[in-house]
Formats: sequence, C-alpha cells, structure tokens
Amino acid sequence: MQNIWIYVAWFRDETAQPDDQDYEWPAVVRINASSATATKEWGDHLARRAHSAERVFVRSEVHHSDDERYRESAEWKSVPCIEDGAEESDAVLGW
Repeated sequence: MQNIWIYVAWFRDETAQPDDQDYEWPAVVRINASSATATKEWGDHLARRAHSAERVFVRSEVHHSDDERYRESAEWKSVPCIEDGAEESDAVLGW
C-alpha cells in the first residue's frame, strides 16, 4: 500500500554567508511510497543528485501527509508529488 509522504531536504548555499537567511534552506516534495524508509531513501537519492559545489545536501526529514501540520494545509497540495523511484528533474522537484 502506497502513502503520500512529505520529504524535506535541507541544502546549504556555499556561496552565501552563514548569517544570510538563504545560507541553509529546505526543499519539499511529496513522495508516494510504501514507507517512511522508502521515502527517505528515494528523497535522499534525488537530493544527493542535486548536490553541487554551491548547493550542498545537508540532511533530510520525512513526515506523513496525515500529520496534523500538513493534513489541514491546502498549500501542501501545490508541492510536487512524485512516485517512489521516479527520476524527476530538479525543475520538476522545484529545487
């Protein structure tokens, strides 16, 4: 059974100063996957692929879409939603 999970990848902009608000920032995508573990593994794969000299993948977190922080919010519906294992481009992912 698949579920929608909220995957958050934290990146660091190595060209920014540590006190800059854009020094570290989250990128969010919804992933349709069988478990939190599968979501984290696939999300981390995509985030590592996006890693560059300027944009460093720092860490990630996974939340179930039924979590009360997300369930009531309409804004999460506009976050890209992908399938576990789908090699989506950074442009589709929004990071």
